[in-house]
Amino acid sequence: MNLFSPNLKRNELIKLSKENNFKSVDINVFRNHSFEVISSIINAFLAFSKIKANFNISAYDDSLNYENIKKANLNIIFLDLNNYKNNVDEFIQEKINTLKTLSDAPIITLLLGKTKLKDYDICEILKPFLDENLIIDDSNFEINASRLSNKACISLAQILGLKIIPSFLMPNLKAIIIDLDNTLYDGILGEDGIKNLKLTQNHINLQNELLNLKNQGFLLAIASKNDENDVKAMFKQRKDFLLKISDFAMIKANWQSKDENIKEIAKFFNIGLDSILFIDDNIAEIENTKYLGIKTLLANEQSAWNLKLYPRLYKDKLNKEDSIRNADIMANEQRMILAKLNQEEYFKNLEIKLEFFINENLPRCAELLNKTNQFIANYSRMNLAQCQEFCKENAILSISMSDRLSDSGIIAIFVALKSDKTLIIQDLCISCRALGRKLEKIMIFKAIELLHNYFHTNKALLYFQKGAKNQPFLDFLSSLNLKLEENFVQILNTDIDHKGLIIESKI
Repeated sequence: MNLFSPNLKRNELIKLSKENNFKSVDINVFRNHSFEVISSIINAFLAFSKIKANFNISAYDDSLNYENIKKANLNIIFLDLNNYKNNVDEFIQEKINTLKTLSDAPIITLLLGKTKLKDYDICEILKPFLDENLIIDDSNFEINASRLSNKACISLAQILGLKIIPSFLMPNLKAIIIDLDNTLYDGILGEDGIKNLKLTQNHINLQNELLNLKNQGFLLAIASKNDENDVKAMFKQRKDFLLKISDFAMIKANWQSKDENIKEIAKFFNIGLDSILFIDDNIAEIENTKYLGIKTLLANEQSAWNLKLYPRLYKDKLNKEDSIRNADIMANEQRMILAKLNQEEYFKNLEIKLEFFINENLPRCAELLNKTNQFIANYSRMNLAQCQEFCKENAILSISMSDRLSDSGIIAIFVALKSDKTLIIQDLCISCRALGRKLEKIMIFKAIELLHNYFHTNKALLYFQKGAKNQPFLDFLSSLNLKLEENFVQILNTDIDHKGLIIESKI
């Protein structure tokens, strides 16, 4: 079954949902109308991301008392606002805040009816996928205890199961690599020529969706079997293209195999291959690149629709880090050239500055602790509420980095506490964007020095574990030639050469 299809049947989805045997996640649902119309079919869509939901669904409760709340991976508030008087938004926001105090899990709020909270409005969520006139069916309430039409229920389950829920439970993808010919437009550049390439409505929608994703902080790159000069000329001449050459952080237009180009792009972006979505119209190219562990999407007449629904490309809010990521990555080419200089000259030429903070930037700290996979010590995966609670008696040190080319924002986190005279580094992580800039060792030893001063300690222990993807961190740890115990290592005070580097501390 094509789970991305706009024309799915409930009975087939129910059958498919029952066949989902993937890893279970627990989801609380607090509602005042039927969620069973969603929960009965949503596991068919969640199976695409290899997860299965176990729902703890409340009784119908307009007051949202959160009775029978259980420990869960996710909370959903599912309300029909027809049950309330006007101006219910303030009440809803209060109840969301209350739930945040009761549960550390993320919250998805879904409201049916008139509301100014547009991010939570079910009709607004459904509009890009379903005719507005097909969303409400009052006659359905007598049958299913919900005013949502059957088609709207299927569409909402599809959006939640494919697009939204996986993005709350799994790390988002970081880059989208796209082919050009018969993917971004209709035609073949080398044969049809620039002027004869056609833009169908699907291609226009696809370019628009890619542009939206780029503006949310996802990296765009091109992997195409074309001449690079021809590609640049095409983007310059085709003013009707929504995407411009500057929207792509890297272009690999050559006759090298797609898998090799993808590996080079991943290396340039300094991200894992499993953080990449590759879009191509050629099924052979899709199959030839799957061994890399990347996500793939076959380009067809439904490409824009499929991309809009694709898992792990959803962000409920944007932050400063999202807006600066592209500029930071695009500056990497100049950094790579300067990397041939000795360390002091490299730092001076780039004017690299590190700033150290204690118990600040907590939303970014929580984000980085939950996203980082390669350079992470202990996988603490603390959410924002847990970070805030931890900081009351302990410390979370964050490091921002900038140079003359771009501002990288917060790129390193140290989760620390004091035990007698010992500094305990419970976890640390460094963003993949900061790796390879001759800074890892400096950041770690400088952070520990500052934390010693903060806590008045004289001994430091760093706790770690071997995870599925943190081999880069473990390799770095081994390179320090320290005595590694099973799950911790003592970090000795060490003077590290950081000449040429600008270091500022707000501690």
